[in-house]
Amino acid sequence: MSFLEIKQVSKTYKSGGKFHSREIQAVKDVSFTMEKGECLAIVGESGSGKSTLGRMVVGLEPTTDGEILFQGSKVWSKHMSKERRQALQMVYQNSFEVTNPKFTAAQIVEEPLRYFRLVPPEKRREREQKLLARMGIPESEMDKKAASFSGGQLQRICIARALAAAPELILLDEPLSSLDVSVQAQILNLLQDIKEEYQLTYLLISHDLEVVYYLSDRLIVMYFGKVVEQIDDISLFEELSHPYSLDLIDAATYQETDTHHGEDVLPTKGCIYASRCKRACERCRTEEPMLREIRPKHKIACHFGVEDEKE
Repeated sequence: MSFLEIKQVSKTYKSGGKFHSREIQAVKDVSFTMEKGECLAIVGESGSGKSTLGRMVVGLEPTTDGEILFQGSKVWSKHMSKERRQALQMVYQNSFEVTNPKFTAAQIVEEPLRYFRLVPPEKRREREQKLLARMGIPESEMDKKAASFSGGQLQRICIARALAAAPELILLDEPLSSLDVSVQAQILNLLQDIKEEYQLTYLLISHDLEVVYYLSDRLIVMYFGKVVEQIDDISLFEELSHPYSLDLIDAATYQETDTHHGEDVLPTKGCIYASRCKRACERCRTEEPMLREIRPKHKIACHFGVEDEKE
């Protein structure tokens, strides 16, 4: 039994009115497993389905099809236990949007301690102080309101809040993208250190491949809700070969956007990346490539795999 199992998971949203409704499939038949103590990264542009998948993993929304098992039990249920919520925590992209600006740093960290009843009331202050100090927030700033902190400081406080729940898995949803470049490296080093110190498991959602390479053990690339490439050893990073993966690596051709534009209309058949791929052929436009292993610990959904290149 794996620590986390994603089994043929799909997520479909409905939009429009009663007579003009349409379905948008955000995640399509995704499967993978995770083991305790590792960091698995999921990368892709906005609209790739990576954040939707992450929210389903921590139980913030249900799957449409498939199932997610955490330590052998289904994650989503209408009556998700406190123990399961405690084990699955999240660090969000924008810390200002997920904290009450009138709360102090100590109050923010106290929330999970109080909700999950992990520490007696008389011991909470001490626990808050230790967690914040570990994040680089001194005791003298514990009673400052959230609105008084910089983005980097507030993200440290949010990490402390996640740790306060004593979780087993933390979803990191673009944890650095809203921060200044000068602060990103500090937070990245902090995340690496506490992963080992607290024996954490990370599911990292990101579009930044430098961050992914530094922090992750494994990597999944998603496009339009589907997995197009997967490496189960980050040392294979330079072996990434799907055209979309290569576009992500090439900073000159990749730009993070909020929506897909005209040329990115999802085809009804064939490869979902064919309209953007420079080497797409007729087979790519008519036959959908399946995710297949092209070498040990390396899968790709592309007709131009290793076997094709040898021919």
